[in-house]
Formats: sequence, C-alpha cells, structure tokens
Amino acid sequence: MTIDKHTVALVTGADRGLGAKFVEVLLAQGAGKIYAAMRRPAEHPAYPADSRVVPLQLDVTDASQVEAAARIATDVTLLINNAGVNFQAGALSASQPDSARREMEVNYFATLSMAQAFSPQLIAARGAMVNILSILARITLAPMTTLCASKAAALRLSEGLDAELAPHGVRVFAVMPGAIDTDMSRDYEGDKLSTDAVVHATLAALDGGEREVYVGQMANDVARMLAADRLTIQTQIVGARAASAG
Repeated sequence: MTIDKHTVALVTGADRGLGAKFVEVLLAQGAGKIYAAMRRPAEHPAYPADSRVVPLQLDVTDASQVEAAARIATDVTLLINNAGVNFQAGALSASQPDSARREMEVNYFATLSMAQAFSPQLIAARGAMVNILSILARITLAPMTTLCASKAAALRLSEGLDAELAPHGVRVFAVMPGAIDTDMSRDYEGDKLSTDAVVHATLAALDGGEREVYVGQMANDVARMLAADRLTIQTQIVGARAASAG
C-alpha cells in the first residue's frame, strides 16, 4: 500500500505520542484524509490545523463509540490500532487483577472490536490494518508480565485476522518495536526509539510482504535470538526422536 491522496486512515490514540506522530507523517506523505481518533477531541480543537484531519471521539473500549465511529468513517482504507496502555505491573503486583484486566481490554479486546467494526470498510477498499504491539509480544519481562500477556494475545489475534482477511485482499501487520520515547516508557532508562523512526518504519512496511514488523535493533535482536533458540530446540527434539526410533 502506498500512502497517497486516496489513503483514508484512522489512527486511534491520536492525541499524543506515537498516534500524533502517525497523523503528522501521514499528512506529510500525502494522505487524503485522516480520522484522528481520541477519547476527548474537544481538548484538542485545533489538532492539527489541516482540513484533511477529522477529529473523532473514540474510547476504543466503549462498544457504542466504536460502532458510532464505524458509521462515520465509512471510507477507511488504512486502520492503525495504536491506542494502548501499560501499567508496568508484575503478575503478583498489588494492583492486580485490575491493571491486567484494563491492559487486556485496551490492548487486545479493543483491537478485536475495531477489527470487527472496520473490516467491511477495509474489505471494500482492499486496504490494510496495522496493530501497534511491542517486542514484548514475543518475550516476557517479569515487571510487566500482564502487559506482555496482552501484547502476546494481540499478536495471535493479528495472525488470525490476517488469515481471515487475506482472501479479501486485506493485509494485517503486527508492528513490534522496542522501547519508544513516549510517556509510556518514561521510566525506561535504556535506548529508546523516536516516534518518527517507528512511524516511518511502519508505513514503509506497508509495501512489503512481511506481516511481522520489527522496529529497531532491540526488537530485531530479540527476534533473531528467538528464531535461533527455536531451531535449536527443534533439532534437539528431532534428534531425540531419531534416537528413540533407532
């Protein structure tokens, strides 16, 4: 998919951070219309000052608002499920299970809800869906166990959606960056990706065939190590079976 005047994008969580950067870059690349979905658009009356941007009230966990958004945005060709939460809580944290439930609601169930609501538009346009996940969909950090679980669930969901929508000409991308320099990662002391780098890498991937998009050295290193470990394990299993059979 090439971003051009025929592109009609809907970006969730568009009021700040990565979502706001998606709107900015889509405009710069010539998108024809962008629905900037956010929970409180009235707080951003001039965001941004471009006639191609349509502010849209949307709490992705509110089924009635998702349905209303789908009735308004009937011309969407590119859905970017960017909204997400991270309470940075381990499984045994005192805040559990409330934070885990909220992470699943936003990071998994809301993505499912948006996919169900907007799949007719995407099928009609032979468009694309982008689900912004994290490399933590592939590996677990104990202090963020429930966040990792929600992202892993969203990765499995993305795979299933891609399989279901592929026959209709719709592609579904799971984007898995390392830490990004946003409020969500403000306490992370390691290297962080810029929002600009993540957005440009994501949009560039729309022209490719890979459905899993790893952004940044951290994410790519983790993916390579996991691939190597899986190959080793498979070899050991095959060897054990061969020895047993002999």
